[in-house]
Amino acid sequence: MWTIEKYLRLAHPTIVHRGVFVMSRLDDSSKRPRQKRHVNEGGDDGMGIPTDGESGFPLLHIDERYHNFDDLIVTDETKDRLMSIVLECAHAKRLLAFGFSPESKILLCGPPGTGKTLSARVISSEIGYPFAYVHFDSIVSSLLGQTATNLRKIFDFINAGRFVVLFDEFDIVGKKRDDPHEHGEIKRVVNNFMQMLDRYDGPSIILAATNHQHLLDKAVWRRFDDVVYFDLPDGSRREQLFAKYLRVMNRELGVNPGELAEETPGYSAADIAQTCENALKRSIMENSRIVLRTHMEWAIGEQRRRMKIITGEDNRHYA
Repeated sequence: MWTIEKYLRLAHPTIVHRGVFVMSRLDDSSKRPRQKRHVNEGGDDGMGIPTDGESGFPLLHIDERYHNFDDLIVTDETKDRLMSIVLECAHAKRLLAFGFSPESKILLCGPPGTGKTLSARVISSEIGYPFAYVHFDSIVSSLLGQTATNLRKIFDFINAGRFVVLFDEFDIVGKKRDDPHEHGEIKRVVNNFMQMLDRYDGPSIILAATNHQHLLDKAVWRRFDDVVYFDLPDGSRREQLFAKYLRVMNRELGVNPGELAEETPGYSAADIAQTCENALKRSIMENSRIVLRTHMEWAIGEQRRRMKIITGEDNRHYA
């Protein structure tokens, strides 16, 4: 018999946002293996979580929920690149002995909902470093010079300990400097960030994620050791994703992951996770003990409607 709790244990992190769902996910993380802590939240020197001088909000969040590569459904090429990051970190001393530096600055790019944030969490868990998620809404300040100060606070913090740091929505501070729509402060921030990235040789691994790589300044690309692209899942991986999120449910025989994959071209991993959650909720509200084909058809249609609103397109065509 499936339960909400069983479903939540496999729910995609990007779809668990509200009320009891959030608490259930956090509570469940305590039951999973926890990686070894290398530092406390303040780093080796006891620094506290850095905050924005204007608002007082934290500039990053420390998270130690456990994930592994089995949680990821991405292309083999993408998974190989991610595993290479972990492998180089594991053999860092040997590489350094031969005069090579392990990759420590990686750019993750591709469409939204394709697993960039989850991949960063997996790398954190596999390496054993706490995961530091940077809040860009707190970094960018209305005060002249404050954004650059916030960036410096973050780099000082991650230099004091060992973290896997994710700068999400990286295009906010990595924008093209010749963009006519951006004011001088943002252009100065881009310069400051590139300088900080160039000079950083601390123990943490820096990941930057963007859905809009075309907006990035060309000079930013050269600051990274590698670039990992996340594509929308093809039919085979959509089938795997439906199987993953439906495997804890009792369902009607007509609910077939392969057929669902054929009906959802252009759906991201997050879209499929949201679709499965909506189907589950509909079955609960109808007091049904199984998920019916009609529940899935309704949920797929609802997600397609939502996607059209977000993209402003009448149709999306993907292989």
